[in-house]
Amino acid sequence: MNAENNSKKHGNQNNQNEDKGREKPEKGSNRIKDPEEWTTGDEPMTGAQKSYLHTLAEGTDEKIDDHMTKAEAAEKIEELQKTDRSKKENSGDDVSVENTVKDPDNWKTGDEQMTGAQRSYLKTLSDEAGEEIDENMTKAEASKRINELQRKTGRGQ
Repeated sequence: MNAENNSKKHGNQNNQNEDKGREKPEKGSNRIKDPEEWTTGDEPMTGAQKSYLHTLAEGTDEKIDDHMTKAEAAEKIEELQKTDRSKKENSGDDVSVENTVKDPDNWKTGDEQMTGAQRSYLKTLSDEAGEEIDENMTKAEASKRINELQRKTGRGQ
């Protein structure tokens, strides 16, 4: 029993040493969790991830593998966002503008009810920001609200 406790003690010390220098997520936050540690990370990417990846890759030589896992897609999204942000910084464009290709007011389907993916992400952002969400938003309104809440919470940057 003593050897077991000693092993646990040293194991915890090793884990603490490995974690030094890493930013720890706030309690209840999934914001910093590495995609490789997601319990569903090996499932196929979501439709929203696929769509966003194709939007980010538009006008680039980047090829998107439509058979990525959720974790792989999250990492690719982050990579493409950084590349896009870097291009904007070097070109003098307003970097605060999100990666939308079209203004949501000009979307053909912008007046349709928001998607399930938008509703889910809005709930996550609204909870984090401590704000209510309007369940009756259109796709365009939801997109704008997502951008606002991302700026407020620091997500998507």
